[in-house]
Amino acid sequence: MATKIPPKVQQLLKQLDDYQKTYNAIVAQKQQLQAALLEHKNALEAVKTAKENEVYKLAGTVFFKTDKDQVIKELEESITLLEARISTLEKQEKRLMDDIKRINQEIREYVSRPKQGG
Repeated sequence: MATKIPPKVQQLLKQLDDYQKTYNAIVAQKQQLQAALLEHKNALEAVKTAKENEVYKLAGTVFFKTDKDQVIKELEESITLLEARISTLEKQEKRLMDDIKRINQEIREYVSRPKQGG
């Protein structure tokens, strides 16, 4: 005889699944931003060590010569923005992980309760 899953547990399982999907999306987005951050930091280091006062910058499919200091400023601003976005995602990731743990605990408690009536 198959055991029917109580509606409360079904609701918790659905919520858990939603949270896990969101968590996975956040982790993937954070990884992409971390890769971009590394790229920006490497580019900033390369530009800072360049001996010329002008460097080439890619805009779409076109390279153009631009002032080194301007590129450094733009890269530093981008790095700051990326770090802020990563920090926000890390906070969301932690909140979701706490929620996932809480729901898992609720499910365990509900399932381990003695069956009533029967």
